[in-house]
Amino acid sequence: MQYTDDYLIEEIRAGGSRQEKGIRHLYEQFFYIAQTSQQKFRPLQQDEVFSAYNAAIIALRKQVVNGVFRGDSALSTYLTRIFTNKCIDLLRQRKGAQLTADLEYATEVKDETPNALVQLVQSDQIEQIQEFLQRIGDICKQILLDSEYYGYSAEEIAERIGFSNAASVNSKKYTCLQKLRKAMFQ
Repeated sequence: MQYTDDYLIEEIRAGGSRQEKGIRHLYEQFFYIAQTSQQKFRPLQQDEVFSAYNAAIIALRKQVVNGVFRGDSALSTYLTRIFTNKCIDLLRQRKGAQLTADLEYATEVKDETPNALVQLVQSDQIEQIQEFLQRIGDICKQILLDSEYYGYSAEEIAERIGFSNAASVNSKKYTCLQKLRKAMFQ
């Protein structure tokens, strides 16, 4: 049986046994998302894909309960975005583990980048970097770390922090970079 988005949202927000039933219906109704995505995310094992789907269901439940999901898109579309991001996170973790293993065999090369943040890292001033990031606020800290350190796209960051679109993230990132420069050179 197919349930409407409104019904599923109402059941999830109701709490208790109704929420549990709504989550079960949601899980079963959209399970095809995980099944059809195995081709898209070939490097992931089947259990990893299903684990990402489970994590996406949990994240969607939390966003529905907390009112983050506003109904601007269909539940299936929203769930697909969350699920895709969870799979990408798994691929990044795997890539990061491979990168770490590869770095053990790489020769050391000096970075000539004139970036002030890179220079601070190279000069073992990690505490100072943390202090600068604390000064600019949590949202700015998350945007800069997500984009510059973890490599998330503006679209992914928008979804992660609840911004309406990538343009908003890019605008905020510019402001955050200005704040960081100001904090570093005061």
